[in-house]
Amino acid sequence: MIEAKGLTPRQFLDKVLEPEKESDHICWNCEYLKPVIKGSSFPPADIIGWCMKIHWPYYWCVADFNVVKKCYAFKQKS
Repeated sequence: MIEAKGLTPRQFLDKVLEPEKESDHICWNCEYLKPVIKGSSFPPADIIGWCMKIHWPYYWCVADFNVVKKCYAFKQKS
């Protein structure tokens, strides 16, 4: 059972929705990244998640091999 006391809604979701993989990609620390959830079979193997801020064409797919050093939409997770 996950201890929910003292967690923000974002921190709680990060604990409940376990990501498929971890990454040191800059987007991993961004509030707008929606990670691929563990057990999901749809996304290609190199996708770590989607950016929910950059909408092109719907959500921007974030692959682990993308080299992103700076992003106008980046917002540090709180």
